[in-house]
Amino acid sequence: MKKNIIISALFLTCAGSLSAQKTTTQVQYQETQARLLDVSSNAYVKPLTVELRVKGNQRIREVVKIPRNYALVAMKGDPTNWRSYAVYEVSKRLQCDVIVAATFNIKYDEVAGDTDVEIEVVGFPADFTNWQTATNSDLEWIRMEKTITTSEREKIAAAVKTPTK
Repeated sequence: MKKNIIISALFLTCAGSLSAQKTTTQVQYQETQARLLDVSSNAYVKPLTVELRVKGNQRIREVVKIPRNYALVAMKGDPTNWRSYAVYEVSKRLQCDVIVAATFNIKYDEVAGDTDVEIEVVGFPADFTNWQTATNSDLEWIRMEKTITTSEREKIAAAVKTPTK
């Protein structure tokens, strides 16, 4: 009798160890970059200027939903990533190049049981048009604009050289 109990216990132990659960780790990652209105390039090419043509005169109001787990894990819980992703999705939906004067309303309440992070994007869809090589007056305008709106004046002065007369 003892022999049967020992064999049964040994069998159950072996069977239990054979059916032990295998643990796996899932990794999700997403990073989105979108243009809001700041077109710049670090390549050494002749600078370009472009005009924006706003599509229609009505402000759009679009909602983008990101699943909670995706927003908090893959997108690192970063509202900047959420906004960029929302601009990307809205631009794709509306087939436009940029959302001008974009504003955002982000809603998520874990306590209330929200399953999605909801981002409302409000702005004006626009397309780039009339691409041209920048003229000397464009470069001067860009230099002046940048020195007024940034604290890195010395970097801009080196990048946009004023033509000598």
